[in-house]
Amino acid sequence: MDFNYSHILVGIDGSKTAAKAVRQAITIAEHNHAKLTIVAIINDREILGVSKAALIGFGNANQTTIDEVKSRYQRLIHKYALMAADRGIEVNSFVTSGDPKNTLAHTLVDDEDIDAIVVGATGANFVDRMTMGSTAAFVIAQAPCDVFVIHRD
Repeated sequence: MDFNYSHILVGIDGSKTAAKAVRQAITIAEHNHAKLTIVAIINDREILGVSKAALIGFGNANQTTIDEVKSRYQRLIHKYALMAADRGIEVNSFVTSGDPKNTLAHTLVDDEDIDAIVVGATGANFVDRMTMGSTAAFVIAQAPCDVFVIHRD
């Protein structure tokens, strides 16, 4: 896993696959003596209740509810950042909102000078991929750097 990467990005969503992706990203960063950025991107569509997987139902989004979602992701990000720091890895971690696909594939790659991305394959079914597309598939196709896709066991 020594490819001379200097800055690895891993996106998390609270799933088991994302947890596995973080562990792999930590290993890749450790082997390359690379910095690691761990990010949770709160999908705007899910906050607004537009998708079936909405965290908050349409019309129920208020600042308190949004803050609770953000807080949950911040606790998870903090846990993962400690795991990386315990292995001697320089870590940057944060929660943001927007479109996870574009944020991972473009915005953060440019803003953070990322040279490799680690994403979990969520196993979305055919209908979900056709209507909203797979984040992993989009990142693979669009990112200007190497992308590692981590699958479920």
